[in-house]
Amino acid sequence: MWNTRRNFLATLAAAASWCAVIATPISGQKKRNPFPTPPQPAENQNPADTQGSKAASDTAKRAAMQQNEKEFRAEVDQLYQLVVELKREVDVTPTTDIFSVSMYKRTEEIEKVVKHLKAKAKG
Repeated sequence: MWNTRRNFLATLAAAASWCAVIATPISGQKKRNPFPTPPQPAENQNPADTQGSKAASDTAKRAAMQQNEKEFRAEVDQLYQLVVELKREVDVTPTTDIFSVSMYKRTEEIEKVVKHLKAKAKG
């Protein structure tokens, strides 16, 4: 019985090694790439043109960032003004009586400005 198992295992090992030898490609053969090589570009770009466009895009980005910063600062000033006005109104109005509609509307305006600033800060 042990002889039969040994023969079976030896035959199995030989078959597995033979399959491994057959499955490996011969060193002279290359594997085919399933994707074709991309074509060459029709026109080569002039390096001077790409540098010029890069400089132009940098200045455009810088200008956009400066404009964004101005808008951000203006909205922060607007937020500050709204909060100061709300503070004055709260100081004058006794809040134990009635919370006025104008104070509620002012808090909604403040929330809108804050949400817009938050969105700008995220980018």
